Amino acid sequence: MARIVRRGAFLGGAAALALAGTRRARAAASLDAPYQSVATIAVCGPFTGDESRLGEQIANGVRQACDDANRLHGTLDKVYQMQTFDDQNLLAEAIVSAGFAIDNPQVLCVVGHLGGQATEAAAKVYNNKGMPLIVPVSTFDRITGDGLTNVLRISVKDSSEGRLGAKYALDRYKPKKAVVFYQDGDYGYDVAVGFIQQAEADKIGTFDVQFAYDKPKFDLAAKKGLAAQPDLVFLAGNTADMGALVGSLRAQGYSGPLLASQGFYNTATFKALGSTGDGLVVSSPLPPLELAPSVFHIRSDYEQRYGAMSPLAAFGYAAAQVAVAAIHRTGATDRGALLRALTLPTNYDTLVGPRQFLPTGDQVDPNVFFYVARGGKWHYDRPAHPSSFILK
Repeated sequence: MARIVRRGAFLGGAAALALAGTRRARAAASLDAPYQSVATIAVCGPFTGDESRLGEQIANGVRQACDDANRLHGTLDKVYQMQTFDDQNLLAEAIVSAGFAIDNPQVLCVVGHLGGQATEAAAKVYNNKGMPLIVPVSTFDRITGDGLTNVLRISVKDSSEGRLGAKYALDRYKPKKAVVFYQDGDYGYDVAVGFIQQAEADKIGTFDVQFAYDKPKFDLAAKKGLAAQPDLVFLAGNTADMGALVGSLRAQGYSGPLLASQGFYNTATFKALGSTGDGLVVSSPLPPLELAPSVFHIRSDYEQRYGAMSPLAAFGYAAAQVAVAAIHRTGATDRGALLRALTLPTNYDTLVGPRQFLPTGDQVDPNVFFYVARGGKWHYDRPAHPSSFILK
């Protein structure tokens, strides 16, 4: 069985951010009167193995959303509960756990999985059985590119992030030539393609450099890219695999702006890059929640229970919010009814901002948020396009 870990398909570097400040979950309050109808939301992800803490954070977000909904429910409303299914972030196990979730008649929808390829494989299993799948964190383009009718994605797919990054570059720097670096691994190609397509549409010259994932030659890649004489560099990758390229670029004399995909939005970037990373701008689908007053109480309640809210928990909470809202609005009592409800063009207010979905399952108006590295911290800059969700 192949472990899906190479692909940064779960909010890029959110994994590193998520590992800081977490606590073991306290037991949730018991459900209300047993005569009330119960709706079960399954959470499929890694709950054992190397990525188990990441799966737990998604589950904590879903659990908190269910508990918040239960506190507000009326006499005739459903009671929401969560059940986890462990896939260990393995491709084969994801397919097996999808089957287990489908076999549970109480499960009305699934929130999951973690890795992009695991999610894509499981999505096809769910689609064959009419199970709604709400993908909280995976950005892998093919999840919504396979033509499935049962999938909604809360985050922003890779190619859309790349396009929004190119628009930001044009507006902020007005470059004449941009060099895009990506590796031949599982993550980065779709982001790079999105950036290049948008840049060329905006009359920005581009030059792309692909280099090896397994045995990268950073100095050689930097030399090849800088030979194109760029006035902007875009890194489509993540800190662990591509961070050393920043040092090579600076050592070879590049002093222009550096942009990077969400794989660099983590605390590991500061340790890996040091002062060479100052000024690096990264995009992330995660808005600055401290600037979103409408979700203050949600964050406060979560933090009292679990500690700091990680990006994974925030998107897990948002995924559950969509499911709960659809069930509450339509009174759906089975998967088919819920799937029909989810495919209606409806606005959802979530912890990570408003969402409306295309028939493909992606957002109608995707947005990302840009952060600048300065002095060992991320400083919020601005969104790709204005959002009333946040104050700035």
